[in-house]
Amino acid sequence: METSTEIQAVVREVLDALSDVSSETRRKQIRYFAPGSQEVVGVSNPDLKEVIRALREKYKHWDEQSWIALCKALVARDIFECQVLAYEIIGRNKGLLNVLTYKDLMDLWRNLDNWASVDHFSVGIYGVLWGKGVVTDEHIEELLKSENFWNRRVAVVSTVALNLKSRGGTGDSPRTLGVCEKVVDDREDLIRKALSWALRELSKRDPQSVRNFIDTYRDRLAGLVIREVNHKLDFGTKN
Repeated sequence: METSTEIQAVVREVLDALSDVSSETRRKQIRYFAPGSQEVVGVSNPDLKEVIRALREKYKHWDEQSWIALCKALVARDIFECQVLAYEIIGRNKGLLNVLTYKDLMDLWRNLDNWASVDHFSVGIYGVLWGKGVVTDEHIEELLKSENFWNRRVAVVSTVALNLKSRGGTGDSPRTLGVCEKVVDDREDLIRKALSWALRELSKRDPQSVRNFIDTYRDRLAGLVIREVNHKLDFGTKN
């Protein structure tokens, strides 16, 4: 495993690379669409992918623990793009996902106060680790009880990974619908949208269970959820 000094040197390298491709226009866009507490450099998604590609190539000799240490160090910088890089590096690497511990997850759980950060973390990492058993049903239950709606969104969006093939999901109607039932009456807009997403993703694998869920809770579900999920069931698209 690389030393702390070596890890921090790579973090500085990343910061320099991000600075080189930053723009004020992109910075304003991110602050508008995903406002949060972190500093924003202003880097486009294609440029972020290029930074990740270069890192993987340059440090392909690293072991899993070195990569995890780098990702933790990036998240600790409290910079939006560094967080995205860290979550993408882990979320797209089966080797890293296979060795992550729950303590690692808690070290990576930082600044989850905007939809982009929450969704990157939930779909790419937390939900995947739920499927692997590192995250337990009890962890999800605690999140659903939280007064912080971002925590509740983590729980709901994590169901997407259980059903999404590209994230290793094989389909899990009981756990997905169990979470959805807990937020039927949640009036936070971002929870409603997460509920719609969870049901739409499950509908690809188990449409009848989703239809039954909509029928059962029709009088309590937000109109947006009913419209989007029914459209997905009938036409295969969100709207």
